[in-house]
Amino acid sequence: MLETPRLRQEQPATDPDEAARLTALAQLINTTAPLPDLRDLAPAVRDAFPAPAYSIGCGSSHIWILRTTDQTRLAIIISHQ
Repeated sequence: MLETPRLRQEQPATDPDEAARLTALAQLINTTAPLPDLRDLAPAVRDAFPAPAYSIGCGSSHIWILRTTDQTRLAIIISHQ
């Protein structure tokens, strides 16, 4: 089954650079076709939010983004049927 990714930002951006990253990610999500597995999107998310500043984790139906300085989730991408 194909899943349409949706971005849910859970924390405000800390600076203009992070705000730009989140905006670019939202645009990427809005133009991404439905996927069979959200892990296919994880490399693009890792490129947009690189280590060591960010930690990215994923499963087949979600991708989460953490700032490494704050273990509260910055954003999550979830599948939406």
